[in-house]
Parts: sequence; C-alpha cells; structure tokens
Amino acid sequence: MPRDAARRRLARLAPAVGVVIGVAGVGFVVRTLVSRSGEVADSWSALEAPRLLLAVGLGAGAMWWIGRLWSGLLVGGRPRPPTRHTMAWYFTGQLGKYVPGGIWPIVGRSEMAVRGGVERATAYAATALSMATTYGAAALVGGIGSLVSWRHPVAGVASLTLVVGAALAPSVPLLGSIATRLFSRLDTPPSTILLVRLVGAHAPSWVLISLATQVTASAFGADIGFAHMLCAASLSWLVGFLVVGVPGGIGVREAVFVVLVSPSVPTGVAVSVAIASRVVFIVVDAACAVIAGLAAGRSAVGGTGSAKA
Repeated sequence: MPRDAARRRLARLAPAVGVVIGVAGVGFVVRTLVSRSGEVADSWSALEAPRLLLAVGLGAGAMWWIGRLWSGLLVGGRPRPPTRHTMAWYFTGQLGKYVPGGIWPIVGRSEMAVRGGVERATAYAATALSMATTYGAAALVGGIGSLVSWRHPVAGVASLTLVVGAALAPSVPLLGSIATRLFSRLDTPPSTILLVRLVGAHAPSWVLISLATQVTASAFGADIGFAHMLCAASLSWLVGFLVVGVPGGIGVREAVFVVLVSPSVPTGVAVSVAIASRVVFIVVDAACAVIAGLAAGRSAVGGTGSAKA
C-alpha cells in the first residue's frame, strides 16, 4: 500500500513539475528575446516568408503519416472505416495536445475514435502504442542525427540506448506481462519485433518534421546541417513530449532546440527559428483538422458508429 500511495503522489506531482519546467523554458525564450532583441529583429526582417508555406506542407505530410499508422493500429484486421474518417478523428484529436495536462494528447485522439464507433479499450491502447512508437522514432532519428553530425553525441547515445531498452522491454517477463495486459485489445500485443517495426515505420515522419524545421531555418538565412537538424528537431520534440503537464511542450521544445542548434547559429536566430517552427506546426494542426473534418463530413467527426471494433 505504501508503494501505491507513492505512485499516486508521483502521478500528482509530475504535472506540477512539468509546468515548472515549461515556465522555465518560456522564461528562457523570453529572456533571450529581450537580451538579444537586435539579433532577433534582424533575423525577422530578413525572413523569406514564402518558404514557410513549404515548411507547412512538409509538416502536414509528417502528421498525415503518423495518422495513417495510428489508423492501422486502431482497426487492425477488422473492417477499416474510410480513411477520411480515421484521419478526421486523428487531426481533430491532435488538438487535445494544446490543452494543459498530461493526458489530453491521448484522450483527444482516443475519444474521437470512440465517438466514431471504436471500443474505448481498443482506442486508448492503439493511441498509447502509437504515441510511444512515434516518440521512440524521434529518439532513434535524433540519436542517429546526433552521431552522424557528431553534435551532442552523449545525447545521441542516450537516445539510442533508450530505444534499444524500450524495444527489448517486452522480452522481460514482468514488463512483457504488463504490456500484454495494457494492449490486450489490439490484434497483435507489443513484442520486440512489432515495436522495432513500428518505430522504423514512424521514422519518415521525423525526417519530414526535421525537413520542415530546416526549411523554416533557411527562411531566416540559418545554415544548419541536415544531420544536425535531425538531432535538434527530433530530440527537442521528444523532450517537450516527455515533460508532462505542458501543453504541446510549449517553452520546453523551444528551449531545448535553441540549446542544440546554438553552436551552429546565433542564439537570437535560433530562438526566431524555434518560434517560427512552433507557429508552422500550429498552422499544420489547425489547418489539417479543418480540412480533414470537411473531407470526412460531420458524420466522421460527430461519430456514427462507422467503425465497429
């Protein structure tokens, strides 16, 4: 019982700690904006705005790919609802990550699927596995980028170690039994082979996210090598996700990104790129939610029981 009480206290404490870290991250970004205002102003005055449209397109491609993989986990071998429906569930549910609290990214997507007719246990299991392997791919791509560019190699080794450890977890008897119970409603419970396959399948989305961020950086005239950008973009998103309680990792992602790319570009420019990249992906999320909802029609978003789990 004391152990259960400790877990409950930790669960209550984690979001509060996340908020503190998020506030610190925002404070870091704001302080940099103020202390390097001239540098920041110069970078925004040189902005080539049309390039941001290409960044939005690349970002949308990355999110679409993640959504398609989630759709496959959601329905497994059962009759698949129209893609326009599952993508509407995905993109609308994605907006939940901007709500404060650590659970809304999972709840948003899962509840949209439930409203569409998927059984609740299946929807939540698929979403949890999707998010775990999505960010496992971020650690993989970021780690590879770190070692190839030899920027922050310690972070790269740590990321790859995390991926290997997570992939091997199902082969550990205790962890394997826990995973089997958590994901019992899926057609194929997680195994090392499945996790490796899913992480690999999600890797292209992080290549696209990194490309979108690199295009955003180029709009400010920043020259960041692509391997270095794989490291900075992927790992900054990963850390932003891991800090529970911060909506969309705001402040945390930007601060980590600035730290990771500052050796290559001036800090003021790095902050400008981080902020512009945040705006690009907010536009991606909002625009894709609207477009997917319109494509699917009200039935997919409102829920008609079209997907029988």
